[in-house]
Amino acid sequence: MSTVKTGPVRLSGYAIKLRRVVNASVSSYLRSKPEVSKKDVQRKVNEFLTNLNKIIYEVLVEKYMAPKDAIVNIELEYEIADTEFKIRNLRVDLYELNTSISDEATAELKKVLGIQT
Repeated sequence: MSTVKTGPVRLSGYAIKLRRVVNASVSSYLRSKPEVSKKDVQRKVNEFLTNLNKIIYEVLVEKYMAPKDAIVNIELEYEIADTEFKIRNLRVDLYELNTSISDEATAELKKVLGIQT
């Protein structure tokens, strides 16, 4: 079983990042398995990721109304059995900007550091 993480990324860009990290991990796995059809596995993985990204978007944006500038971190555990890509576990951490705390912290840091605006 393998685990991949997107790392913190804007919600508007998670799909590309998730596809990149999964494809990099799968490519690494396939190098050690010369008997497996690489093109077949990669095609199936990308079809799966297209559907997964659609589902993640529907849940986060359409159901929970998460803003597209929120930060998301996706962790995915998967395995490849024969040529099938299967998710075993998924975790999504969603961080939304708190402007009042951010503004106060920025003002305090500017004050402490002597930055004038």
